[in-house]
Amino acid sequence: MNQILSNKYSYLCNFFETAQKQNRLFHSLIFHGSNQYMQYLMGLEIARILNCNEDGRSDCDCQNCRWIRENKHPAVITVSKIDNKSDLSKTVISEEQINGVLDTLINSSDYHRVFIFCDAQMKKLSDEEKREYFEFKESGYSLPQSDDEDKIWYPSGLNQNCLSSVAANSMLKSIEEPPSNVTFIFLTNNKEDLLQTIVSRSQAFYIPDVKNIVYNTSFLEKFFVDYPKFNHINPLDFSSFLLKYQVENNFEAKYIIDCIQQYLLNIAKQNFTLHFNNKVLLNMIYKDIEKTEEFKKMLDTYIKEQIVYETLAFYFTGR
Repeated sequence: MNQILSNKYSYLCNFFETAQKQNRLFHSLIFHGSNQYMQYLMGLEIARILNCNEDGRSDCDCQNCRWIRENKHPAVITVSKIDNKSDLSKTVISEEQINGVLDTLINSSDYHRVFIFCDAQMKKLSDEEKREYFEFKESGYSLPQSDDEDKIWYPSGLNQNCLSSVAANSMLKSIEEPPSNVTFIFLTNNKEDLLQTIVSRSQAFYIPDVKNIVYNTSFLEKFFVDYPKFNHINPLDFSSFLLKYQVENNFEAKYIIDCIQQYLLNIAKQNFTLHFNNKVLLNMIYKDIEKTEEFKKMLDTYIKEQIVYETLAFYFTGR
């Protein structure tokens, strides 16, 4: 898969490549997390390997791969409130848009059709958003719309304001029983922002916002050495250690939790084959990575770091 994605999410790339080769890739996918540019790139790259005329290698230059990188493939469609719409609505993905998608499914296609749903706007980017944008541009892919002076196409997470329950419900049957060679991909910050009936019919993957930061996770080894078991760990000792380590090294609490996420990612990367065959363990890793994101959000609400660490420790040791 694409080198940027492989460097950041090798375990996910391996998972999707293996699932595609074994024809086990789910027909409806949810990508959730804070960096929608990387989610969008993952969606395009999955569309590319599904449509590649050759072997799906990252440097393939077949016509389908070129079209998808240029964002011009007739069967790989971005659906947002500003993309691929003929009606006048500007704040939502409309029922008319959804009906247009469903109408295309009536006829068969020689391609594997992929529909990527997201919120989007043309906007002036913040410094953090520019970092994400430039990283996407380095991937060799194009966005659905060209830059307009200082405004850039920016994907953001779907929610029920953008994709209403009425519009979403109109495509539930197609998501549940899609025609062959059709994949739906939904991008969101939090899968809870989507209609539960879509979530229940989809396979969800957390796409962490991996920055170019070196994480020293060795301090976690004595606690995670028997992962996923924590029977030998006293939760108060665990939380006290995290707080002490943070203070002594002058780190932010979010960095400590980022390290935990990175440690879990490393477990998945180092033992991918085992995890692909052991879905229970793979799902536990995903669940734990998602859960640690909730602990970071607790910090944003000004809950004391000690309480966050204690809650985190009791989560891991209490299951």
